[in-house]
Amino acid sequence: MLTRRGWSFVGAAVGLYVGARMLGLVQLAVLAVATSLLLIGAYVWVRVKSPAIVASRTLKELLQVGVEGRVDLVVTAERRSPTIAVADAFDHGRRAARFLLAPLAAGEEARAAYRFPTDRRGRFEIGPLRATLADPFGLVSAGRRVLGTEQVIVYPRVHDIVAPPDIGGLDLDRDHPAVRPRVESSGDFMTLREYAPGDDLRHVHWRSTARRGHLMMRQNETRRRAPVLLMLDVRPATHDRASFERGVEAVASIATALDRAGRPFEVAWSTGMNVGAPGRRHLAHIMDELAIVEPHGADRLLITSTRRRSSAVIAVTGRLLATDAAGLGMLVRDGGLLVMVPTADQSIPVAPRARRFRSLAVANDERPFALSWNEAVLRWQRTGSLPTSSSPAHS
Repeated sequence: MLTRRGWSFVGAAVGLYVGARMLGLVQLAVLAVATSLLLIGAYVWVRVKSPAIVASRTLKELLQVGVEGRVDLVVTAERRSPTIAVADAFDHGRRAARFLLAPLAAGEEARAAYRFPTDRRGRFEIGPLRATLADPFGLVSAGRRVLGTEQVIVYPRVHDIVAPPDIGGLDLDRDHPAVRPRVESSGDFMTLREYAPGDDLRHVHWRSTARRGHLMMRQNETRRRAPVLLMLDVRPATHDRASFERGVEAVASIATALDRAGRPFEVAWSTGMNVGAPGRRHLAHIMDELAIVEPHGADRLLITSTRRRSSAVIAVTGRLLATDAAGLGMLVRDGGLLVMVPTADQSIPVAPRARRFRSLAVANDERPFALSWNEAVLRWQRTGSLPTSSSPAHS
């Protein structure tokens, strides 16, 4: 196709030819013919020298906000190639990484790399990779698609925090007597059994061992507690852009801490929709959804009308309305814990007063999220009780 300079030459050739006819000057006609021949020669040169290259792209498909992303390109010439311009598109062509590829011999490789922007979370598309050849005069260019597109997910930033306190609520065994208990190395005493090779000697029951004359082991059970319910407020009316991003990062950090601690948990939006799929990729599915979630839904907490109950509820909210705290309290089982983490400016009290469960109101101040959260949880671990307020809101 003609470049901008090529179209200028076309206009010049037409103007010279018209001038030659009007003025009767042979010299202008010669210049018009020469210009036309130059354009034809440029077109033939580009057709003959059409690039024959193959390429591969290597990138980390899962990234995190603030963590440097890198894309590596390897281009191989199938036959001798001239200088080629290579462009790898990003974000649906709104941006692109551009390289000038020096002439390559047949079979020769060229490598290039560029940084992938991770300033915001989301699902992005890289590609296609296009190679463009232009003639030496820059009149005609020809491009072709060398590589297709690939999807890249940029996860929200995850802060290094400790897991929320393990406290409160009726367990699943009490609610569902048919649930069979799990045998674990820690928990409530269940029975005695004889020693088997590989058993932990720290669990030897010495009194029974002395009485029977051979090693007897304690076999314990642990009750399976209800999963922690982690809720993200997605109501558009309660957030601005900054507060919503802080909320997404808070949920990503808390979910990662719970997964690392091996505690069961589930994530839901304030609309009542569950996020993730229980199993080995539970956290991965949650992070996928957190990467693309945006404010949506009604302006009230629809989840409070779903009859869900959990021993521990962590509500990461925006600007709380007067009735929101009481509504969130309906999600907590008797004796459970409600942790409220507003990420927008809050001028009204948010902690509901209730005797049937404990609550922790998290104020919104200027301290970093990880510092404030860790301080609150570690204080609880030292004292055995939750503080009445803390400040893990800003990131």
